Amino acid sequence: MRLRRFEIRWAGIIGRALLPAGIGLLGGVVDDVDLGEAFSRECLQPPWYAALLLRASLWLTWFSPPLALRRLRTFGGLDPAAREALLERLLDSRPYVVRATALFLKLAACMLLFGHDRVLRRIGAYEHGHDRQARAPRAGGAS
Repeated sequence: MRLRRFEIRWAGIIGRALLPAGIGLLGGVVDDVDLGEAFSRECLQPPWYAALLLRASLWLTWFSPPLALRRLRTFGGLDPAAREALLERLLDSRPYVVRATALFLKLAACMLLFGHDRVLRRIGAYEHGHDRQARAPRAGGAS
């Protein structure tokens, strides 16, 4: 399922409200990652119903301020502090569907950043860790 341009923009704004750039997150290696484009690529791969859940989560979050904050604005019309407060409120919301969709977006954003090649290389995961193991001296062996 292909996200529309405005949905990609929304995903970038919401994603960076969840995981802000410039705060040293993951050592800063993914500060320049466009989360909107990452969400867009992610929607192209799964079954349609998984992408539909992501799309519904974006729409619910984007249009939640009038209901959650009693402010006639969209998520994009809020300042960064209000965006963060709204996300916290959605994650603590009483209706399960609201909590679940907010948590789904948060988990998806984390998955996209933590699964980025630069992060895997930094932590030495998977094939990126083999280089370090080959160069590391063996414990207890003769030097």
